[in-house]
Amino acid sequence: MRSGRYGARAESVDCERVLAQLAAGRPFAEVLEDEDAAIQVLRVREVIEALPWVDAIHATQVMREFGIAERRRVGGLTRQQRHRLGQLLSPTATA
Repeated sequence: MRSGRYGARAESVDCERVLAQLAAGRPFAEVLEDEDAAIQVLRVREVIEALPWVDAIHATQVMREFGIAERRRVGGLTRQQRHRLGQLLSPTATA
């Protein structure tokens, strides 16, 4: 765990890197399974909306369907929620 101002800045850069990877096509299921601390602290909504084919309305619908609170972080998802989200939001499922 990073601490202090510089640690927070480095963690922020890591989070931005993860969101950019999602936007570039990194598989959503792979992100959910990653144990990287930067991924665990991201809000689920941010991660879902980073996908190029998901807009804010669709993200809200998905979160309601799965019973995920607006402020839930990826690290707080259950194993079942991770699995179902990974299946639903994979590029092959939306194509």
